[in-house]
Amino acid sequence: MVSDSSRQSSPSRPSTLSRRSALAGLGSGLVGLGALRASDSSAASESNAAARSNAGSDPTLDWPMARYDAAGTGYDPDATGPKDGAKVKWRREPDRFSGGTSSPILLGGTLYATGRVLLALDAATGETRFAHEGSYRSSPAGSAAEAYDTETLATAAPRGVYGLNAGGGLRLFGRQFGVERWHGPGREPGFSVFGPPTVVPPVAVGGTVYAAVPGTKHVAALDASSGRELWRASPGDELRRPAVRDGRVFAVNWPSRATAYDAATGERLWRTDLGEQMVLAPTATREGVVVPDRTGVTLLDADDGSVRWRADHGGNATEGAAAVAEGTVYVQSATGGRLHALDLETGEQLWSAPDFSEGTPVVADGVVYGRNYDELVALDAADGSVRWRYESRVPLSTPAVGDGTIYLVAHDRLLALEEDR
Repeated sequence: MVSDSSRQSSPSRPSTLSRRSALAGLGSGLVGLGALRASDSSAASESNAAARSNAGSDPTLDWPMARYDAAGTGYDPDATGPKDGAKVKWRREPDRFSGGTSSPILLGGTLYATGRVLLALDAATGETRFAHEGSYRSSPAGSAAEAYDTETLATAAPRGVYGLNAGGGLRLFGRQFGVERWHGPGREPGFSVFGPPTVVPPVAVGGTVYAAVPGTKHVAALDASSGRELWRASPGDELRRPAVRDGRVFAVNWPSRATAYDAATGERLWRTDLGEQMVLAPTATREGVVVPDRTGVTLLDADDGSVRWRADHGGNATEGAAAVAEGTVYVQSATGGRLHALDLETGEQLWSAPDFSEGTPVVADGVVYGRNYDELVALDAADGSVRWRYESRVPLSTPAVGDGTIYLVAHDRLLALEEDR
């Protein structure tokens, strides 16, 4: 095996210090660490109780990160969304929420989204539970945090990776305290002729967060409780969202490289150079690693990185990722505007549907939900026939799917769509 530029970090002091620092401005006589822990537990209990009381919602049915899981499949076998038609269940335009295009996530009956603020909404009603200002740009990833009573939301910003309190911390004098638990590695990116820096969403497995470190060529594993760096490796420029499955981290980067690392140690397992320069975010599956690129899709062997098959779609994709469900790969292309369904084992095209821009589809209960700029289109997963369309008139995020409901971010608003009966 080839060694990479990875390292093991030294332990840091317990992460409870971050709670003290969060309350430092309040004065030692006002509130201490114990009060914040109590509020953490209280917030979690209230959130869970509210979720349980929401008729028709299942608080255990989560969509904990962008594209559902760390493997990036975009598929929850237990989730359901609108199948035969869709109508607005609720629509919200919260104060200070703006510029949101990152996918929302769903945890325990709470919907979280980033758009100049971290926003937490009641998933059933759309009512705001808390909002916290910050430069958070990526979709959050929910992770178990051993040191806390509530989960950590890992999110990325131009200056680094942040761990946030999913319970919202403590509210005093009209402000939230204790939301930010830690600030992980990162570096302020310099000027680029290509526009604003891309912020890649982290993924989480157990108590570990795996993230492309903003402003660097690195991918790192971080402790979800403290942000302590467990290892770091250097795949290269323009990293995409990593995929994690079966103890391996798969990373791709410009111009044409795919790399696999041991998830526990950061040791490099293999590296493959693909023929296409514009490689997109990978999806890890039982058959191998699905890597879309500008003109097609490649399946790599997860053990050694060898090419198992290659399928060309003739498109010109510069963003997005593939969804994988029940042995089928779903991927969108820009040129010609199509969504393609490919057999996971062979790469054979099963069907192709028109009127799509590039993007990232998701799948639930036999339905593929694909984004076409300002339109969400629901297709039958078996044959690609259109079930329904929803037009928003503003760009839409990749959706999150829950118990009969789809959740979307649309610039300065959040939407919940349900079955139109």
